[in-house]
Amino acid sequence: MSQLFKTEAEVMVATAGRVDSTNDEVQGELGRLRGVVDSVRSNWAGQAQVSFDNLMERYNSSAAQLREALTSISENIRSNASNFDNVEASNAQALSRVGGGLSL
Repeated sequence: MSQLFKTEAEVMVATAGRVDSTNDEVQGELGRLRGVVDSVRSNWAGQAQVSFDNLMERYNSSAAQLREALTSISENIRSNASNFDNVEASNAQALSRVGGGLSL
């Protein structure tokens, strides 16, 4: 039974790593897109440039929120995996104590 739980915790940790990798990839693409879009900013003037700047502020804010959300997800998955391992170890100790008191 503990192998099943160990495997589940390992899967959770691996999943957290994939979330981190995805976060890095997404942030890289968002940064690349930001660079492309920023390169055309100088072509705009007046109200169009102000509107562009406001839009980019919202874009940057949304990108930061996405980064924070994905980071939080991976941290929560890792925390759950750790808690899962701790509970499994505690359960194994409890079963050993109960089993040690039985004369079979």
